[in-house]
Amino acid sequence: MDESTTTRRTVLRAGLLTAAGAAGLAACSPAKPAAGPAAASSGGASPGDAAPSSARPAASSAVTPAKPADWTALAKDLDGLLIRPGDSRYSSARRLFQPRFDSLAPSGVAYVAGAQDVATCLAFARKHNVPVTARSGGHSYAGWSSGSGLVLDVGRLAGVSTASGSATVGAGARLIDVYTGLAARGVTVPAGSCPTVGVTGLALGGGVGVTGRAYGLTCDSLTGAEIVTAEGKTRRVSASSDPDLFWALRGGGGGNFGVVTSLSFRTHPAAQCSYAFLSWPWSRAAAVVRAWQAWAPSAPDALWANLHLLVWADGRTQLGSTVNYLGSANDLANQIDRLGVAPAAHTVHTASYLETMQVMGGVSGWSEDAAHLPGSLPGQRPGGRVTRESYGARSDVFTRPITAAGAAALVAAVERYPRTGPQGGSAGVAFDALGGAINRVRPGDTAFVHRNGLFLAQYTANYPDGVVGGTGADRSWSWLDGVWTAMRPYASGQAYQNYIDPRLSGWEQAYYGANATRLRGVKKQYDPGALFRFPQSVPLG
Repeated sequence: MDESTTTRRTVLRAGLLTAAGAAGLAACSPAKPAAGPAAASSGGASPGDAAPSSARPAASSAVTPAKPADWTALAKDLDGLLIRPGDSRYSSARRLFQPRFDSLAPSGVAYVAGAQDVATCLAFARKHNVPVTARSGGHSYAGWSSGSGLVLDVGRLAGVSTASGSATVGAGARLIDVYTGLAARGVTVPAGSCPTVGVTGLALGGGVGVTGRAYGLTCDSLTGAEIVTAEGKTRRVSASSDPDLFWALRGGGGGNFGVVTSLSFRTHPAAQCSYAFLSWPWSRAAAVVRAWQAWAPSAPDALWANLHLLVWADGRTQLGSTVNYLGSANDLANQIDRLGVAPAAHTVHTASYLETMQVMGGVSGWSEDAAHLPGSLPGQRPGGRVTRESYGARSDVFTRPITAAGAAALVAAVERYPRTGPQGGSAGVAFDALGGAINRVRPGDTAFVHRNGLFLAQYTANYPDGVVGGTGADRSWSWLDGVWTAMRPYASGQAYQNYIDPRLSGWEQAYYGANATRLRGVKKQYDPGALFRFPQSVPLG
């Protein structure tokens, strides 16, 4: 195994059995996960996606249907750019990361230049009862960072700066921008792996990441945010200013309380890393699942690891783990020796923090520009090499070890994919280790409630090339539902809100648990008219 392909979807799509799947956290998706900074509105028409919902105007607003002249006036009122149907750039502007949502056709996409532009757009939405959606990276699993109305894209707001142990990051910065900008100053914030995921969507939903066991979730390093709330007011929130709203922004999910325009973080050392790729024969899969879960979640905080069980429609399988360690290669090798089932093959590497995050994101050796989607709009780069993909995904948070029977059921479910999945497709199950600093935060201290997890599981089915719906998508989701159902006796019932799941019943409890009631109260206080609304938005208290 090597680092030639790393994110879980890169591995699956390439069909390579010689490369380990790396983090895939908030992956080029998932994602993290990952919605935009306030992803609120409609979903797509793919299997399992919920129907669109409309924004609701404030009770005191006079509603008048938006006419072409009103849109023209809005464009003139913005310092940023408004793109409408008929513009040559519209086809690119309306797209999310997944091609399966290309049927979504917003009435306008506003690339806002700052908080005042956001306030202007929200006033327009209230006046004309236009659904409003905010977008950062566009990785929402359900397509809820787009819709039929006005999309507020924060991609122009992508600056990254540091000072005295802190960083200020624009809401539209992609993870590759954050990692690159901070690494130049020798610091970082804990985050995911997919280079094009928006940092704001990741942070608002918690932010499980490669260094989370050492540094905590992305939201645990959040010290403040600038947000424009439903009435158009710009608020600078922190533990001492609008503390309930600040609490909700740390794990309450994107799309619920307003449009974030910038984030403030506490930084951490961008230490040199060691990383390794481990592999085993598929015949050892059940034993490796049990050994990995006894090892990775309880390892020293400096270590993070995943476990991938991958399968292709032609029957090929792959079993591997990527391990990252904030320390020396020798120490990492010693930790690997403690794994209960020795890998059949492994390679150990040492690199700078930035180089390691590039490996984890599948863009090793690429320039910062190349690690973006191609294009000339904000958030894109002309030399971008990242490709869009369609997939389905579901998640679980495991709070107790999977039994021998559970491991056998998991392996059997993965092995069913060649019989049930579409020709040309691929699928997999990925575990990401929790514990460490993540679990030392009390469940009620932030809105992210999942502080007792051993590991996070994501079940993913990549659509065959060119498929955005139809039988190929249906068969992908049939397998996903089957593997998810097979794990019901062993999972906790918790799910990761950044891997938003439109098929999930009881989603409010699964995402937020005991924090759901307080989140409803924050929603009622800051968005009483439910301007920010989508099928799984926090309900009004």
